[in-house]
Amino acid sequence: MNAAERFVACLEAEGVTHIFGVPGEENITLLDAISESDITFITTRHETNAAFMAAMFGRLSGRAGVCLSTLGPGATNMMTGIASATMDHSPVVAITGQGATWRQHKASHQMFDLVEMYRPITKSSTSVVSGEVIPEIVRQAFAQSCCDKPGATHISFPEDIAKADVDAKTPLLRDSEPDTLHPTSVKDSAVLKQIEQAERPVVIAGFGINRSEATAVFRTFVEKLGAPVVETMMGKGVISSQHALAAHTIGLPNTDYNQRILDQSDLIIAIGYDITELPPSKWNPDRTPVIHIDTNRHEIDQYYPVVANLVGPLSDSLRLLAEAIPTRAWEGWQADRDKLRQEIQATYSMALPLHPQSIVRALETATGEDGMLFSDVGAHKVWLGRHFQTTRPNQLFISNGFSSMGYGLSSAIAAKLLHPERRVLCASGDGAFLMNGQDLETAVRLKLPITVIIWRDGTYGLIEWKQQQAYGRAPFTEFDNPDLVELATAFGALGLRVGEHGSLSNCLEQAQNSDGPVLIDCPVDYRENLKLSERLRTYGG
Repeated sequence: MNAAERFVACLEAEGVTHIFGVPGEENITLLDAISESDITFITTRHETNAAFMAAMFGRLSGRAGVCLSTLGPGATNMMTGIASATMDHSPVVAITGQGATWRQHKASHQMFDLVEMYRPITKSSTSVVSGEVIPEIVRQAFAQSCCDKPGATHISFPEDIAKADVDAKTPLLRDSEPDTLHPTSVKDSAVLKQIEQAERPVVIAGFGINRSEATAVFRTFVEKLGAPVVETMMGKGVISSQHALAAHTIGLPNTDYNQRILDQSDLIIAIGYDITELPPSKWNPDRTPVIHIDTNRHEIDQYYPVVANLVGPLSDSLRLLAEAIPTRAWEGWQADRDKLRQEIQATYSMALPLHPQSIVRALETATGEDGMLFSDVGAHKVWLGRHFQTTRPNQLFISNGFSSMGYGLSSAIAAKLLHPERRVLCASGDGAFLMNGQDLETAVRLKLPITVIIWRDGTYGLIEWKQQQAYGRAPFTEFDNPDLVELATAFGALGLRVGEHGSLSNCLEQAQNSDGPVLIDCPVDYRENLKLSERLRTYGG
């Protein structure tokens, strides 16, 4: 067999079922080998989107997603999605074609050192230097991608090596159980002593709880502790929004009501939290002592003063802690939580253009208990993070690591491939959607019934919001849009416009009954952005 066929055999041994990518001249030998395998190749319309799809496939399946590009511009296009996967801790193996080894030492067509280009944005980056080492390289890439904390790895595959003959008897490397750290006792630990001394502890819930499938034991822990819980945007769902201890989501550009709860705390217990989700300087300006509980050691940051940390499997750590901790309930924090809840649960006008709060409420209803909503990046992400109510993980997906526009549609496509039985929606701004909306064609081709809601205002809304706050004006943020309904139709999708085709709820109901992709053009009134900022600025005098 040739090296490309051996490579594909290794991918199959890793359990790879799907690869997302764009064909190119330097990866045609690998593509031919894939065509003879049981792996499904999803042809996308842009390499960035292929990486986004692979990342969501990896996050939801628990095994590394795979994406493929050619060399040069294909490989550089894919880098944005790969950087996003690494920062969001989604397991991905990125494969790039590369020029033949005999031309790598000199200036050559489309040739850059891809191993070095990918190194800063991946957990590992390497090149196939001979066909005989392919099993080792593939196994290492998948193992490193999936071990905590997950992220992207990269393999460069030169075209001449892909064609070279290899010994068909070269053994494939199988997976092995990783070594894990199990805390054996917490009774004499610094973590327990810090919790016992605290009078006003607050828990920050990060994405790691969801990733470790530790939601149930986390809820047992916080209920025993009796402390308020604030979630990062990526941690939403680890505790129900209606729970008595839920203090809702942090991450608004402004200081929100629940920041006061953190400010009053004398100990912050960060569980499954990564500083890429929200910089500690945003929520801990006074440098309140922190307990770090995660599967990995903490990052060094002056606003993250860790006084004790517990590293190991979250389920084991939290279970042992829950058995030992005292109840440290404190009163008074609920007033700030209740003020936030009043705004979240308020009823807003349904006149066009819609208030963002009204759109969130409609999407919350449409998503339901079993659906999945994928938020792209923009002002709408802030409103969804603040107002969308969750009861469990994997209802609302927000990228708050790399936060790249274009994340939403691609992630929704991957999710629908994995979970055809669940309703899948994407919320995107008009700025984000036209970054890489060409893969709406991919959704049409695959006949995926997903719903894409475009929050249309003709501006880069989040940047306009920040500009208005900083300088009282917003230059260079406005743009024109095509007719989004006609654009959807041109792609072969159903296009609906709120107002013209009924209310937003009616449009969402029509979308649910469709057997293919639906794009909903929804005008939004982002004057609410500055109104919210003003309310928060004046809260409490």
